[in-house]
Amino acid sequence: MTPFIDAIDRDAVTELVNIAIGRAAASLSELVEDELRLSVPVIEFLTPRQAAERLEHETHGGETVAVRQNFSGRMTGHMLLIFPEKRSLDLVRSMLGDHVPLDQLTELEQEAFLEVGNIILNACLGSLANQLGLALESSLPAYVRGRGAQILDGGVSADDELVLFLQVDFSLLRKDIHGYLAFVMDIVSARHFIEAVRDYVASKLAG
Repeated sequence: MTPFIDAIDRDAVTELVNIAIGRAAASLSELVEDELRLSVPVIEFLTPRQAAERLEHETHGGETVAVRQNFSGRMTGHMLLIFPEKRSLDLVRSMLGDHVPLDQLTELEQEAFLEVGNIILNACLGSLANQLGLALESSLPAYVRGRGAQILDGGVSADDELVLFLQVDFSLLRKDIHGYLAFVMDIVSARHFIEAVRDYVASKLAG
């Protein structure tokens, strides 16, 4: 964990992210035609190497799929929505219906998963930017597939970047789907993020 993160920072980030992902739940519920609940995120601040190892462990070294979206402004980096491959198919099947044959499902997976990623990532990024008073621009989302380090890699250097790694449980009425969110930022952007979080906390305490 980086030394400029303390318990108050962590609690504030948890609150901010929880609000952000909560705003995506209603839209996603309509998309999958089922009640969707997103758990309070479990947050860790890791080096890129640690994040890759954690993702490898959580997914048992298996293939993962992700939607990646770059952002820029006072903070620069990319944000990822990550699922183990099987869980991504479960989510897509929830969207398209259990009647869709598996061969057709895999053909439609990328398009459907991009739609899910676009909803969640835009909701999270937009909500965080609004709450923290940051002006951020984002790119169109991209679909990626691979294992831990391959998924997280986007010009990542272990020496000058930080991963804000979040585990979120996506609970549908019919099944539980475990996914992950990751923010990858250079150290300068990470410090700007924490400064903005501290300003947010100070404004809350000031009433």
